[in-house]
Amino acid sequence: MTMQFTARHSEQDHVRRVKSLASDRRMCRRLTALSMPFFLVSTLVQRAVRPAAGGHRLSIFAQARANANATIPFMFMG
Repeated sequence: MTMQFTARHSEQDHVRRVKSLASDRRMCRRLTALSMPFFLVSTLVQRAVRPAAGGHRLSIFAQARANANATIPFMFMG
């Protein structure tokens, strides 16, 4: 038995995938926003405990965001 896919089915699948990706992006932004206070505090503590020797450093907010974006995906790895 074979299944035939019409253009209508592929359009529906495409719309469903686009909505799913948009939902995933919103969830990621929410998680980042909710976890930013934690990462901001951890960045401040890290800078107080281990000051940089010199050179270019990211702002506290940029470093906290980078830490959040590097850590949040590991929460969903099983």
